[in-house]
Amino acid sequence: MDLDTASFLLALAAAGRAYAPDVRSVLRRLLGAGVRVGAAALTEHTAHHPAALDEGERR
Repeated sequence: MDLDTASFLLALAAAGRAYAPDVRSVLRRLLGAGVRVGAAALTEHTAHHPAALDEGERR
């Protein structure tokens, strides 16, 4: 293995270790926001179309 490659891999591993908690936090926030938006959309849909949940109605 070349010295440049080894130093690049070590720098990449150090950067990954340093930024992994921040990336995880951002992904959790995005996932939480997506869940809230999806739940709000479902709630709004059922509020406007209450019969849409009946088993007799098929779309």
